[in-house]
Amino acid sequence: MTRVSLDERQVAAVGGGWLEERYYSSGGDSVRDFLSFRSVYEVNPFEVGANHSRERAAYKARREVLDAALGLAPLWRSPLLSLSNGELRRVVLAKALLRERGTVVIDGGCGGLDDDWRRRIRAAARALRPLGVRLCIADADPSAPRGERRDSSKRSRVAGACRPDRLAAPVVEMSGIDMAFGRRRLFRDFSWTIREGERWTLRGPNGSGKTTLFALITGDSPFAYACDVRVFGKRRGGEGATLHETRAAIGSVSSMCAAYEGISPERQLDGALRPGVRLLLLDEPCCNMTSAAARRFAHRVETWLGAHPRVASVWVEHRPERIPQMFSLRKTLPSDSRATERFPGLSLPGNGFGSRDDSPAPSCNRRESQLQPAPVRGLPPHTR
Repeated sequence: MTRVSLDERQVAAVGGGWLEERYYSSGGDSVRDFLSFRSVYEVNPFEVGANHSRERAAYKARREVLDAALGLAPLWRSPLLSLSNGELRRVVLAKALLRERGTVVIDGGCGGLDDDWRRRIRAAARALRPLGVRLCIADADPSAPRGERRDSSKRSRVAGACRPDRLAAPVVEMSGIDMAFGRRRLFRDFSWTIREGERWTLRGPNGSGKTTLFALITGDSPFAYACDVRVFGKRRGGEGATLHETRAAIGSVSSMCAAYEGISPERQLDGALRPGVRLLLLDEPCCNMTSAAARRFAHRVETWLGAHPRVASVWVEHRPERIPQMFSLRKTLPSDSRATERFPGLSLPGNGFGSRDDSPAPSCNRRESQLQPAPVRGLPPHTR
């Protein structure tokens, strides 16, 4: 039996690095490189004599199954750094299943994946059995494959639903955002206003842009300066509020921060629920938690927000039963943008954006023609 941690392999796949590197770098291994036979079986390129015929036959059979089940074909030419969190998780899962034989236990395999991809993973598990692979998902989520469920979550009911106040001051204002990468469009004339005291659930399929929206709000994405995004009434760049001052009023918890930096969601929440916070962003904080841990986490959030009624909050979660009842407002990203999220870098000469498939440079809003970002390579977090 082989046990695989997707969180660890997900970070290793992009070479460690720092969490927001995807927004400032490009290039590196593509999905094709990462899932090649040589990479999967760690074949020495200078090896002479061995042809690995048995391994190649097994690799080919499994790859055909996984290509169809996990939707890898559209991602084949993409750099790993350009993938959304859900896309990268599927690619890392595919690599684990391309090589291992016997029983493969995936730790947290369904965490961070929407319902459609959970069903596809179950189909992949059935298709891989005749090829000598028995897939088990050690997952706390109630949608894990049959036989691997632990328990289910129950919605917290400590406080009542949020009642929006249209006269409350806006905390976040997004207006007319158009974002496209090559011929693939992520947002089309997207607008959203979050007001004081509002509690939103942000939903959408993997790759629809949920994490990208958070990055526009926090300033982690450089496109925050090209799009019409106002946070606490001020637009990015030149309106009197520094990025540090803006972030000081935002508390955030992210499952990807837990994977990259080893800080558990519970510890992140300790820092997020601090005095002076006006906006709380929760990006799939419970995706790898047991149901009991998820309920405790939700109860803490709900209790704190109940004591701070003017704080706005947005929760991204694929399992709505895990979200407290007070998060009664919903924003759903369209499914037609599925698998189109790309995170351009600012390191390549020429158009200034990372691209491995010679597609046109990404466009963002109507100001993109005026935006000419300078080439930046390996920009560390403390210099942003």
